[in-house]
Amino acid sequence: MFSVNIYAQVGNLVVDLEGLKTKNGGGEVSLYIYTKENMHKVGRELRKITKDVTGSEMKVVIDSIPAGNYGVTCFQDIDRNKKLKTNFLGFPKEPVGLSNNPKVRFGPPSFKRAKITIEAGKTLKIGITLK
Repeated sequence: MFSVNIYAQVGNLVVDLEGLKTKNGGGEVSLYIYTKENMHKVGRELRKITKDVTGSEMKVVIDSIPAGNYGVTCFQDIDRNKKLKTNFLGFPKEPVGLSNNPKVRFGPPSFKRAKITIEAGKTLKIGITLK
């Protein structure tokens, strides 16, 4: 008999979020996991998790992610309109953050600067500070 242990092919991710705004309830925070090919492409994420903001710091646990390299982005949707507010130049007006906390200069950071690696059978813990 041949069997495949599907769980050995996946890992878990624990994200500690900091810098969330809590004034007027705080809205919700959405966390996106992207592959290199789809980084920053709305609607092309591997996984999306949305949670109500419960404080200026939160922990988000994501189970069963296929082993591989990913970038994680998140934004706090303060007004709960499901869209990231930006100014006329395209800079975010709501708090945003990425894995590895790269500095944002002109445009979103590259996949290389935000890359994390999920290993099969392991849990990766990262911190993201929203600004």
